[in-house]
Amino acid sequence: MWSPYNGSKRLFACLFALLLPGCGPSIRSSLAPGAPLPASLAVLPSEYSGEIPRERLDLVRSAVIHELRNNHFVVVEDRVLSSVCSTPDCPEKSQLTKDYLVDGFVKLSITSFSRNNFIAGYYNQLNGSIIVSDSAGQELTSVDHTENESGGVLLQSGQVLEGILSQVKHSGDSAFDELADRFAKKVVEKLPSPNVSSRASQPEGLELALTSTSTVWSSPSSYTVCVDGTPHSFAYLVLSLTRSSLRELRPGHYCGSFSALVAEPFEGIQAVELRSAFGNSLRRDVTIPAQSPCSLENRTALDGPSRAVVSCATIGTNSTDQVHGCSSDLPLCSADKLVVYQAPSQSGPYTKVSEQRSASIQLPPDGKSLSLVAFGRGGVASQPLHVADRK
Repeated sequence: MWSPYNGSKRLFACLFALLLPGCGPSIRSSLAPGAPLPASLAVLPSEYSGEIPRERLDLVRSAVIHELRNNHFVVVEDRVLSSVCSTPDCPEKSQLTKDYLVDGFVKLSITSFSRNNFIAGYYNQLNGSIIVSDSAGQELTSVDHTENESGGVLLQSGQVLEGILSQVKHSGDSAFDELADRFAKKVVEKLPSPNVSSRASQPEGLELALTSTSTVWSSPSSYTVCVDGTPHSFAYLVLSLTRSSLRELRPGHYCGSFSALVAEPFEGIQAVELRSAFGNSLRRDVTIPAQSPCSLENRTALDGPSRAVVSCATIGTNSTDQVHGCSSDLPLCSADKLVVYQAPSQSGPYTKVSEQRSASIQLPPDGKSLSLVAFGRGGVASQPLHVADRK
């Protein structure tokens, strides 16, 4: 419960803290003087507790990563840690070392954050440390630091209005943002420089190669995009502002299957992108197929007992193929060939009876049930279309 005595006690405690001389970060190191730190690092996930909201811990961690990169360290992307590490301590460190060329780890610990607002002043404080260890878990360097800021009407030498505005500004969550940035900058500046020579000796971890791409229809309703390039990277299909992931099916070979609904003629970016765990990327343009394999539905009709006609279609290379009947609902379809199947009944079993390259299809005289399949020039088959039951 608040009382005048407690309020005064808090005020004087804060004022006393403000009068203390500022102290910079303290560093402990097992490295020899002038020895560098590993160049490629993974900043381990934060350990959350109820004392400090996770959003604030994440903000400090992001600030530390930003400062490490500004100081010429290579920091593995968070997506890698999310896919590899099962806990914040990441017992799978050896996998990061092997697959992503990580040769050092950073552990961030925030021990406290306090925000004090009193009468006409404020005092905010952030306390924490970072520990850098090598790939074997041996601690190399640690930095402890307490970052604070103060101000307000009583604590500024400027105008009263400026002090009041400063107090209001630093009484909200923005106070933590600024403290986090300053904390990260000061602790990272205390670290030894990265080992640039070791980083240069491992260009495969920093450079990317994108050697080939392919886009093929894999079914009448989907197409597959594949990319070959540097293993253990991240691959995407980029269409305009949409980025879709490709899976690494084997080292360096990435594929993804996509609905034909997005395969219509399209203005904008059509590319595949390969991105390393260290943030660099390559792109290559691709051509998304404009049509799926020829669908026979709603375009095939019997013309007498022994002939079927496919409307609005070109089959094979015959320039005399029938293309009449095209409309906005029935676009022109192209196929390499049509295959006729027959069976004793519609439930099968079906056997192939003929293969034709014309939009006018001759049907066999016998067979109770007939179906047609169109094959595209890439060999992808359409869905079978039942065309007749005959006695």
